[in-house]
Amino acid sequence: MLQPDYCCAVIEDQRGWLLLQLRPAGARHAPDQLTCFGGRREPGEDADQCLRRELAEELGWAPPPAPTACALWQGEQLIAWFSRARFPGGSVVTEPGHVALWAPWSALPGLPLSPWHRTVLTAIAKGRRRVDLG
Repeated sequence: MLQPDYCCAVIEDQRGWLLLQLRPAGARHAPDQLTCFGGRREPGEDADQCLRRELAEELGWAPPPAPTACALWQGEQLIAWFSRARFPGGSVVTEPGHVALWAPWSALPGLPLSPWHRTVLTAIAKGRRRVDLG
């Protein structure tokens, strides 16, 4: 089975607001931009294992398995899977240097989202399950 390089989560609360991560200025990917939580898949991991590990590292939370909401492709290469998850409530604790914030879907056009994440979140909002970067 084809596995993506990255696994991310579109995390929503009971209001339907999104939990996003403001990446630090010194981050290798998407510095000073908002992204969904998640990251690169390690050798031997499947997508679900990757997502659960990444969310445990970044938020101290391991959600139940979540369905893929959207796949991000570039040509023939599967770049990332974005799964949807419901945050159980309570406080959000992130890894040092990262900031978590809640935003309604309607606020996304005005936020500094990374290009990948903006593309995927726009696709999800339109009910699309696949997006191609070109």
